[in-house]
Amino acid sequence: MERQAIVGRNKMNALIKILPFITLLTVSYTVKVDSKEKLHKKIDVKCFVELVGGGEQVIFWNISSKKLSGLSQSIIGHKVTVHNSKQKAKIYKAHECILLKDEFTSVRAKRLDKDTAR
Repeated sequence: MERQAIVGRNKMNALIKILPFITLLTVSYTVKVDSKEKLHKKIDVKCFVELVGGGEQVIFWNISSKKLSGLSQSIIGHKVTVHNSKQKAKIYKAHECILLKDEFTSVRAKRLDKDTAR
């Protein structure tokens, strides 16, 4: 009986010594995963674009935060639905792409953004 108590105590001491290392590994893994999620976080943006055949529009996108800087170039040629119509048109030029909560710099874009339904 005494021998079993000693063996049980030794196992408990070993567990007590290992437990802080297990906790540290778990916490460090959680922090690493959280920082990766922030890199791939999705954000809402709006772009003031000119369509092939004429017309300007504010288009909304939900993209990865790391793709915002190149969005103006990457959306050229994409087909989008023309507002108040069932027709689609290609994007000819993207004048400005910004976060959804931000304000456009151009007066035309600001006016169009104000009139665009969300």
